[in-house]
Amino acid sequence: MAAEVIAYLLILTTSEGTENLLSNLRAMPEVTEAFVIYGDWDIIVRVKAGSLPELTKFVMELRKNKAIRKTSTLIALIED
Repeated sequence: MAAEVIAYLLILTTSEGTENLLSNLRAMPEVTEAFVIYGDWDIIVRVKAGSLPELTKFVMELRKNKAIRKTSTLIALIED
């Protein structure tokens, strides 16, 4: 069985979409944490997926949201 995939998504939003998007993200089962942040990005999200294809599917679906302008996905390296 493959190990879980942990990733951090950095999200740049439209100015009016941040709060609603954050609320929606926190309700998703794959999302373990989500925060508004300062800097070049607006939201950081910690995601747990069962596999890399599941993570890819999650990110591709998420990017269809009109409140999202840009994303960057950082896959965590987990060592035993």
